[in-house]
Amino acid sequence: MKRDQMLMEAILGQLLQSPDPLVGTSHIAQRLNVELPVVRHHLNLLQDKDLVHEAESGVWRLTNHGHDYVEGSPDQSMALKLPS
Repeated sequence: MKRDQMLMEAILGQLLQSPDPLVGTSHIAQRLNVELPVVRHHLNLLQDKDLVHEAESGVWRLTNHGHDYVEGSPDQSMALKLPS
């Protein structure tokens, strides 16, 4: 499965915009209209970068580093490339 940078940024956006700090994988998949295994894979890639953390099985939250990345500085947007 290929990595999709835009999908990863959309996932981060969903986590940031959620009124609840913990969001289920299936909720993210449904909101983005993307198949569950694809969302799971990209959440794991985001976890590899320490941008998200799986708080419990299938429930995710943004890490402090994830908030820093998504919020960025005033002149940055979410359309940035993910750190390598």
